Amino acid sequence: MQNPSANLIFILFLFAILYFLMWRPQQRRIRAMQALQSSLQLGDEIITSAGFFGTIRRFDGEVVTIELSPGVEAPVNRRAISGRVGPDRAGEEADADVDEERP
Repeated sequence: MQNPSANLIFILFLFAILYFLMWRPQQRRIRAMQALQSSLQLGDEIITSAGFFGTIRRFDGEVVTIELSPGVEAPVNRRAISGRVGPDRAGEEADADVDEERP
């Protein structure tokens, strides 16, 4: 028969593993996303969770108006913005494409 305290230690060990492998990284991602969404400014180039690229033109509370192309604007929820696209990322992607084409 097993020791009851050994079972308790095993269960606590499983919860610790779950915390460090699942909950803690998810909390970090949530905090990073909240920081991104609160730091948005007019003129930022962004990408939405649906994959649309645009430039922020107006803020109205939780609604952000983005310009998808010249003269085409669309309102989106601030939470639908999944990332900021800048000149740094565009340059990195272009360099990656060039490296892949080389023999």
